[in-house]
Formats: sequence, structure tokens, C-alpha cells
Amino acid sequence: MMSHETDVMKTMLIVDDEPAVRELLSAILQECGYSCLAVEDVPAARQALREIPVDLVLTDRDMPGESGLELIRSIKEFHPEIGVIMVTVIDDLDQAREVLDLGVYGYITKPFTHNQVLITVENALRHRQTELENRHYATFLQQEVDERTETLQNQLNLLQTLVDTIPAPVFYKDTKGVYLGCNQAFEQAADLPRHAIIGRTAADVHPPKMAAETQRDDQKLLATGGALRLERTFINPDGSHRHRITHKAAFIGSSGQIAGLVGVHFDVTELKSIEQSLRISENTLRTIMDNLHVGVLMFNSYMEPIQLNRQMRCWFPDIEEGLPSPDLRDLFVRLGASTHHTCTDTTSRCSKSGDGPISLMTARGKRMFRVVLSTIQETNAQSATTVGLFEDITEALTAERELRQAQKLESIGQLAAGIAHEINTPIQFIGDNVQFIGEALTDLITILEKGETLLRAVQNGQPLDNLAQDIELAWDGIDMPFLVKEIPEAISQTLSGVHRVATIVNAMREFSHPGGEGKTAVDINRALENTITVTRNEWKYVAEMTTLLADNLPKLRCLPGELNQVFLNILVNAAHAIAEATDNGRMGKGLITISTRKDQTVLEIRISDTGTGIPLDIQERIFDPFFTTKEVGKGTGQGLAIARSVVVDKHRGTIHFTTEPGRGTTFIIRLPLQIDPPTTEDDSEIQHK
Repeated sequence: MMSHETDVMKTMLIVDDEPAVRELLSAILQECGYSCLAVEDVPAARQALREIPVDLVLTDRDMPGESGLELIRSIKEFHPEIGVIMVTVIDDLDQAREVLDLGVYGYITKPFTHNQVLITVENALRHRQTELENRHYATFLQQEVDERTETLQNQLNLLQTLVDTIPAPVFYKDTKGVYLGCNQAFEQAADLPRHAIIGRTAADVHPPKMAAETQRDDQKLLATGGALRLERTFINPDGSHRHRITHKAAFIGSSGQIAGLVGVHFDVTELKSIEQSLRISENTLRTIMDNLHVGVLMFNSYMEPIQLNRQMRCWFPDIEEGLPSPDLRDLFVRLGASTHHTCTDTTSRCSKSGDGPISLMTARGKRMFRVVLSTIQETNAQSATTVGLFEDITEALTAERELRQAQKLESIGQLAAGIAHEINTPIQFIGDNVQFIGEALTDLITILEKGETLLRAVQNGQPLDNLAQDIELAWDGIDMPFLVKEIPEAISQTLSGVHRVATIVNAMREFSHPGGEGKTAVDINRALENTITVTRNEWKYVAEMTTLLADNLPKLRCLPGELNQVFLNILVNAAHAIAEATDNGRMGKGLITISTRKDQTVLEIRISDTGTGIPLDIQERIFDPFFTTKEVGKGTGQGLAIARSVVVDKHRGTIHFTTEPGRGTTFIIRLPLQIDPPTTEDDSEIQHK
């Protein structure tokens, strides 16, 4: 019968030099459904094995030429998947053992029986099938082992690569303190290759003192478990002292017990140095801050003071670091800052009105401050620290007001001679006309007295001849027609002179008035006309004056005395520039043109001259304090600097100029009709073209 291990017909190769044996075996096996191929010697068998697939070989031991043993060895070497049964007449035990040692699946002695052949073949096929399955399973297991080994090796390589990328030295040990592994940073720190570290202990890797400390720490950690943090100073192989922080932790093995420890070193030498430098810098900064004459206050977005200097503590002793301060919150509400976000990302100037200093009550009483807030934006966009600088400008403001008034009076003083001349001219013809009228009145009074005498004589009936003759002589002596004509003209000229003097005096009074502390509504056109009047003697000999003043200009809320000073400084400079260009008028007069207009929410004033213009190399400096191109004694260099301060700082306007050397200059002043607190310093930037 056919083997039940598979339904596929099995092929048998019978090798025997006796034809009868070959035929008998073939008959027995074919009867049971096996396919058989019979050959007479070993070479024929090798040829058959190369040409057809064979499942089982039945071979004789002793045959002419090569023996069956040599065939078995050849099959084991080149066809290990084919099973072999020895069929021989030899029943010697030693010879049988020799055959069995070659790995045959069965041993049949001649003569054999039908059942003996079938049972041996069936067992051999089962043996072969089991061996093939085992071989396949072993191959599968080997593949699984190889794949898992490769995966584990890849994971180990990945972990080692990851550990090697860590810049800090990393190591791990077993419970005996033997190094199991480390990273490249640890190799560099130990100045040893990895193979000289793994399998060694701390005594083999570190200097004696460090090794003893390391082993003591390891034993403590392995006994208690958990983690350790250690900070120590050690000496590098090059002799340098370094500071190191070590973190160690015990790890648990598959048994649930401590299997070793892992550690990492952090070299904090540079951090220690930076920490020391920061500490020194912080102390230095605090010393500098405490010696500043300005107050310095740092606070967070919730108005909680973080740090303040000595000056700030002197002014505001109730503000303490780290404690919320209602006074501080109220202060910055007055400054216009939000209670949660005090400033934008850029530095901003803040004050109560947005365009001037703020008054605060301090331990020294009420003082005037200029406050600057600067935000330090943190990485977290919701968090920011703000630095506030408080400058006490009380005395400076007083001195500034006095200086401006003094400069104004100085300007008026310099114009005094011209103003006196302007007043003297009408005063002279007023005096001449009054003298003429006085003399005429004397003559007229004489005529009136004689007329009164004549009237009384008529009333009393007295003779009139002599009286009429006296009146006629007196009439002829005073030239009455001349007096009738000239007296009204003299009176008119006198009144005109009085009006001119009154105009000059009124302009002087309005121009030189210091004004109040705050802004008032002012007619800019009238202010310009007063300035033109006050400066008339400066320009009338060298220039003609043209005004193009817009009608129905709205009044501007401003500091009138300050703006008058601006107009005067620019007009005087224009007159001086034209005088230089025209050789004091000898080459003809120049032209000064003043115009005003409203441009949406801005009032614009232009003052143009046909003077020398401003050279290119000094255009950037003309607004600098104390810069002047005039001769010594003729200019202080403060005129345009004051103009810039008044227009930009006090009125949040702009002042710039256009100029063409040799042709003239135009100063353009733009003042906002509605002055709001600025958001950035760029809002008040001075420009020039």
C-alpha cells in the first residue's frame, strides 16, 4: 500500500547488481503504488539522481566497482533530502552499525519478506518526512532568530546612536559596578576607547579618589534604589578643574529586582562661570541703578513690582518688591497704560496728558516727572516685564521756563533799538503837529479874545472903530486860511501816529506776555501779525513782507508765548539770511512770504525767504542746540533748537524745511488741531528735505 503521509506517488530508486533482487523489490513496491526505477550500479544511480526527483533509495552494500557505502555518502553530501535504506545479505552487527552511522533510514537483510520490505519503506518515508519537517522548522526558526536578532541589533544600534548624540557623558553598569555601555561623550571625558571601558569598573577608568567616591555612591544607590543627584569638582586629565553634576538612577530587571544603574554627567563649569558673571553683573547693575538720579521700576503685567532702585524707594516708600501695589496700578492708569499690558513692543513715552510731564505725590511732596516705559517681551506672549524710568524734572521745568522767558526777553532786547526807532518816527511827527496846533491855538485865542472885546463893546454901545481895526490886523497876521487847511490835517496825522504807536505797543505786550501754564485757544494769524510788527525793524530795510493768511482759520489750542518765540526766531533768521544775500539791501530787497492754511486736522504755517539758503553740509545740524553759523555775539545757537522743542515736544507737531542754496529757504510748521497722546516717538520726529 502507498504511504499515507501524502497522496503524491513516491519515487523509489533501487540499486543492486542482482537483476532478481531489483525485479522483486520493484514488484513489491509497485504493488503498493510506488513508482520504481532500478539500476545495477552506483554510477547509474548518480546519473538517475541527477535526472529525476527521488524520494527513497534502496541500495545494496557490496557491488562491483563502487560500493553502496560510497553511494550513501554521496547522497548525504549532494542530496541530503533523499532517504536511504540498505538492502544486503550481511547481517554482521558491526557492519550494520557502520551503515547505520551513515544515517540510513532502514536496514533490510537478504533474503527479505514482502512485509519486511513494506514496513521498512513505510518507516523510512515517515522518518524522512519527519526529518524534512524538522529541517524546514529549523530553517524557519533560524530565520525567525536571524530576523529578531537583526531587529534587536538595529534597536541596539539605534539606541546607541541616540545615546551617542547626547552631548553629555552617559553610562550604565550592572549591580557589581561593571560598565555595560557608554556613549561617545563618556569616552571623550574618560579619555578611553569604549572597549577599554566596557567590562571594567570605576577603579579601572577613573583616578583613585574619584573612583572611590563613584563606587561609594553606586553602592548606596544600588542598596536603596531610586535616584541621586551629585555635584562635585574634579580634575581633568589635562589638569584643569571642572564642575560636574551627575544624575544616577537604578533600573529594574525582568525579575523585578535592581539590575544596575544608569547615569549622566553634566559639565557645568561654564554655567558656573556664567552664573558668577551674572551675579557680579546683577550686583553691578543694582549698584549702578541705586546711584542713578532717575527712579527705576520693573513690574509685571499685573502691576506687581519686581525690582526698584534706591531713588524710587525714596520717592515712593510704600511700593515694595513682590507685593501688589494699588498705588502703582493707579499711577499707570493715570499714565494711560493698560492694567494688563502696559506698553507695546516698542518703547513709548507716557504721561497724564500724553504731551507733557506728569505730577506725582512723593515723600518730598508734589513733583513733576517724565516717565518712559519699555517692555521686555517674554517667550510667552502673554507675559511681559516692563521697565519704568522716572525722571524728576521739577527744577528742570522751572529752569526751562525761566530760560525761555529770558531768551524771549533777550530777543526783545535785541529788537529794542528797532522797536524804539519804529515808535520814534510817529512820535516825532506827533510832536511837530502838536507844537503846530499849539501855536495855531495861541493865534486863534488872540482872535477870539479880540472878538470877545468887540462883542462886549457892541453890547455896551461903545465905539467899534478901533476894535474892528485891531481884529482885522490880528486876522491878517495869523493867515487864517492856512490854519483852517492845516489844522485838520495835523490832527489826522497825529491820530494816525498815535494809532501806529498803540499798534506797536500792543504787539509788544501780546508778544512778550508769558502766558499761563496751560494751552489756550489762539488766533495764529494775529500771532503772526504781531510778530511781523515786532520784527519790522529787522526786515524792513532788506525785504518786502507778503502775507497769505487763510480766512476763517480755527483757533489753535497752544502755548502762545512759546509759538510767538518760534515765529520770531524764524523771521529774524530769514531777515538775516536776506541781508547776507543782498549786502544789507544794497543789491535790492528780498522777499519774506508768510502763509497759513488748514490741512484736514492740521494747521500749517510756512515762512519763506529769498536768502542764502542752507548749505548741504549743515542741514542735519541746524536744529542742534548751540549750533550757529552767525558771528560771535550775533547768535546763541538756541533759536531753532527752541523752535524744534516747542513744536515737536510741546505741541506734538512737525517742523521741517526745504532749501536751495543761493535761492532761499522755507520752514514748514504743522500743528495738530486736536493734540492726542503719542503712541511712539516717531510721531514727533523732525524731518527735512
